[in-house]
Amino acid sequence: MGLILVLVAAPLVQVMLINRLPWGGPDLVALAVVWMALARGPMWGSVAGLLAGLAADVTPPADHTIGRTALVLAFTGFMAGRWQEGRLVLVAPLSTALATLGQAAATVALGDESWLTVVPELPRSVGWTVAAGSLLTAVVIGLRRRRQERKGREQGESRPVALRQVRRV
Repeated sequence: MGLILVLVAAPLVQVMLINRLPWGGPDLVALAVVWMALARGPMWGSVAGLLAGLAADVTPPADHTIGRTALVLAFTGFMAGRWQEGRLVLVAPLSTALATLGQAAATVALGDESWLTVVPELPRSVGWTVAAGSLLTAVVIGLRRRRQERKGREQGESRPVALRQVRRV
């Protein structure tokens, strides 16, 4: 339920706060989709991307092709969910960069804006979003460790999770 609330709130916070900052900020909608994909897998990630993207597409000021963000975020959510096995440290930053670059490419491909207006904003937008994606990775890894430790305690295992993982490798 909390993840769905994040998906609903992300477009609103993005428009009301982040987009008004003079120095820019991360794409909260893309981060919410990647978070959902990392927590639940590729199917949930793609559905979350579609729904959050549609919400972002119709949130005022909706001055672009409706469905553009939904398409890019659905693909991003699917890919983040597929990539999550084994390479979690790289998944969130790469997925958020994919979302930002994919939205820029879709903006130009659909004729909403020209490259001359999109390219100057890319480095700042990608930088903010990838930095926030890296922070997201740290949070997700911490939550997973805590959940694994709790499961281990419930099953009566006395060794910490980190030791069990080292001995398996």
